[in-house]
Amino acid sequence: MGTRAGARGSDVARGTRSTRGQRGFALLVVLSALGLLALVAAAFAHVARSHIRLAASAGASARAEAMADAGVHIAILDLVAGRGSGPGSRRLAFDSTPFLCSAGGGATLAIAVQDEAGKVDLNIASPVLIRALLLGLGVRGGEAAVDAILDYRDQDDARRVSGAERAEYLSAGRLYGPRNGPFLAVEDLASVLGLTQADADRLRPFVTVNSGLMGVDAGVAPRALVDALARGFQDGGGESLLDRDSGLESGDLSVTLPPQLRAASARRAFSIRAQARLPGGATFVREAVIEFLTSGATAFQLRRWYRGPATIAVALPSPEVLPPC
Repeated sequence: MGTRAGARGSDVARGTRSTRGQRGFALLVVLSALGLLALVAAAFAHVARSHIRLAASAGASARAEAMADAGVHIAILDLVAGRGSGPGSRRLAFDSTPFLCSAGGGATLAIAVQDEAGKVDLNIASPVLIRALLLGLGVRGGEAAVDAILDYRDQDDARRVSGAERAEYLSAGRLYGPRNGPFLAVEDLASVLGLTQADADRLRPFVTVNSGLMGVDAGVAPRALVDALARGFQDGGGESLLDRDSGLESGDLSVTLPPQLRAASARRAFSIRAQARLPGGATFVREAVIEFLTSGATAFQLRRWYRGPATIAVALPSPEVLPPC
């Protein structure tokens, strides 16, 4: 009897230990599952927060884009009003000077209009003007770059002294030659042999394919362009420039621009840049080019519409002190 009772006691002890082991294992499984669920919940929360931030950023970007588009339309309406009622009805200058205004809710707009006659037309500009531009801006390559641009746009395969035609392009490893036709956009400058992307970016604010003029109207040209052309004209062997203090009005930009480089604007083509900035920092720049169909008419065609590659460098005051757009 004692032996049987001892055996039963031993079985009970083993059963108790087995039950405790099973309970411990179950507790370990439960704790592991809870830990895994906590990790999944944390990961889900992180993804959800990321999606919320992305959605908020996308919403702010979309709002900034819409406001920049509205800025372009404000400029177009200003141009149309000026043609119908005279310059006194305009708010915007034609020399790319930014007009700053409040768009409400702490948002600001910077709108800049440039008469394309205040730029150098890559297709029509005289060789003297092209040379003055490149030398004045210090573009690498100098005379070679000038000849390369002229060879790119002309319709023949006759290479200028320092220029480049198809043979030179192929020798440089290009799979194409010069266009031997007009520049279709200012971005084509990067395709000219001898010009780097940095050179093209330096020239971009001062060139166009829309003015149709051999020269530049200094009255609507940016000050930086007039100075560069005057400097480049002298560096290229041009005549001495007129002294700004020679009795002429000091604010007359044409004083510093040689007659060989001048032309009068027909007020036909305009480039527009509109930059919207929201209180949170979201920024969007829209650029457009419009061309009025005939002199004095208000009907126009949209030549270009694209996202601007860089922001407009302006010091933005508090929106409260700006006029409404």
